[in-house]
Amino acid sequence: MTGGSGGTRYYLTGSALDVRGVAKNDDFERYTLRLNLDQELGSVLQVGTNTNLSYSDRGGMPASFASAFEMNPLTNAYNEDGSLTIRPWIEDPFFLNPLQGLLAKSDDVTRRVFTSNFAQVDFPFLEGLSFRVNAGLDYANGHEGRYYGMNTGTGAARGGYAITSNSIRFDWTLENLLRYTRSFEKHNLDLTTLYSRQGNRLESESLRAEGFPNDVLGYYQPHLARSLDPSAGITESDLVSQMGRLNYSYDGRYLLTLTVRRDGYSGFGANHKYGVFPSLALGWNVSEEGFWPFAERFNALKLRLSYGKNGNQAISPYRTLARLGDRSYVDLGTTLPGFIPATLGNPDLKWETTTALNLGADFGLLGDRVRGSLDVYSSRTSDLLLSRSISPTHGIDVVTQNIGKTANRGVELSLSTLNVEAGDFSWSTDLSFAFDRNEIVDLYGDGLDDLGNQWFIGRPIDVNYGYQFEGVWQEGGDIANSTQPNAKPGDIRVRDVNGDKKIDPLNRVILGSLQPDYTAGLVNTLRYGNLTLTANLYTVQGVSRPNPLLSTSRFGDEGRYNTVYHRYWTPENRSNRYPANRAGTNLGLPVSFYEDASFSRLKDVSLSYDVPEAFSTRFGRSSLRVYVNGRNLWTHTDWTGLDPELSSENQTGAPLERVFVGGINVRF
Repeated sequence: MTGGSGGTRYYLTGSALDVRGVAKNDDFERYTLRLNLDQELGSVLQVGTNTNLSYSDRGGMPASFASAFEMNPLTNAYNEDGSLTIRPWIEDPFFLNPLQGLLAKSDDVTRRVFTSNFAQVDFPFLEGLSFRVNAGLDYANGHEGRYYGMNTGTGAARGGYAITSNSIRFDWTLENLLRYTRSFEKHNLDLTTLYSRQGNRLESESLRAEGFPNDVLGYYQPHLARSLDPSAGITESDLVSQMGRLNYSYDGRYLLTLTVRRDGYSGFGANHKYGVFPSLALGWNVSEEGFWPFAERFNALKLRLSYGKNGNQAISPYRTLARLGDRSYVDLGTTLPGFIPATLGNPDLKWETTTALNLGADFGLLGDRVRGSLDVYSSRTSDLLLSRSISPTHGIDVVTQNIGKTANRGVELSLSTLNVEAGDFSWSTDLSFAFDRNEIVDLYGDGLDDLGNQWFIGRPIDVNYGYQFEGVWQEGGDIANSTQPNAKPGDIRVRDVNGDKKIDPLNRVILGSLQPDYTAGLVNTLRYGNLTLTANLYTVQGVSRPNPLLSTSRFGDEGRYNTVYHRYWTPENRSNRYPANRAGTNLGLPVSFYEDASFSRLKDVSLSYDVPEAFSTRFGRSSLRVYVNGRNLWTHTDWTGLDPELSSENQTGAPLERVFVGGINVRF
């Protein structure tokens, strides 16, 4: 509902969402209520709020796709009486029923309040001068409880198992903005200053318990448990910012923006909490010049240049502090507190800083039948906040540090065209294209690579690095005099990269690229009368990743894990693409199988019909739209697994869903 009168404007909406996932018991419910209210109090004061209330329920333990994927397909999920089996594979009790979550009691509820409010004063004594306060609050209260009874594998092994957790998240923002705008003749001036502060606080407590007399009370009986494992935590952080910005334009042709930010983050060391980040942006509307000779065909052209710095505080709080981990111990039957070093402190942590240069152009041709923008950018990032692997001599193997420099460059193009416009029919196209490259410029100032962390000068931070698969050892080959004399026919053959007649870590190389050659999107929109058809195609090309579904480690002990179909090497099928179906074919070497993860996907197709106004107004409606929509309808890829867009670790989880939606939009 929306409306208003005088100086009051309001918008009130509510929604209900009930989703059933592709896995059994994978359900989600959400109910929201939203109020937008603006009120003018006289001629100088305006206040407003945007407030959202929501209730979310993610209760229920879904069936495990990952467990089902690895399970022996010849087992039974159900007993003869229809009840779920606890361990479907009688010969191997290691595997639990992937459906056991259906029997677990599980609650997961979040109640949230999000409100953004403002008050603005327009000072009457100086035209164009205003002061605005923005105050935001995000409060969420979460409760999660789970109980595995004796009819589940997890519960049966522990005499009942309960997990409960409660959390309170409290985030707030306060912004003070003083703004002055003025126009005189062909000059336009906009000056803004800002002082803001943001706070984040998260409190949590959890309890794990096992060993219960029965399952009647579920997770509401921790006092009866044989064993308890409680934990609690709190995390707080603050961000303080000051900013000054000047926008100036002359006659709509020449544009200037100067900005200086000063940001402070509580998570950095005492001497490095603040960073200063200036920037400059210039714009020139060339097509507004009187001398522009191509106005008829090239009706719009704006050139842009920007240069500046921005900061990144991409670490969680307390990384500057050395922390201890709990290692309680038992002495004469009594549990006593104990602690061991958990992290190394680094009081010198500071802002990660990126200096960027961007050249761009916005253009329009043929009366804006062709519109687009082109951006070419280059940036340097220094003092990267990275987790660095170190020697575990002191019991700690990772430390967070500001390390090295990287360079990033790329091109982005967006193009919108009106291809056909004839009577009631039109066809328009939106094209986007992006090319991006990043590389490490320096690490520790000595120009050397860091093999332990797999960081290489001139390469991206994340790379595919390892031994190169060169095929499969065959019968009749001279294995005894090879670089892998202990191999057998059917074992993996590793390439001797440096030609030193042995296979060791020096033979590891960078394989393929985790960076795509390019990404692109294409949206076509066809309109005929009140009908609209839209199709969205997206593609990622030139990226390769390790595929865990092809790893020989999935064989486990004597091939316990189910996996995808392979043409294994056998004496009769002397494949050179995949080794024999037995454990140990990689001869102890971590050889990964890489695949092309490029793909093209029809992400979205929608068809809508706008009911003629003359018809809809008969029933008291100002507009009525009927629509159907399909998502993830088609994918082309050579990737073996669920989806090339999912991470390598999630190739056995829930698949990407193909979704069909139908709906009606009504406005009264």
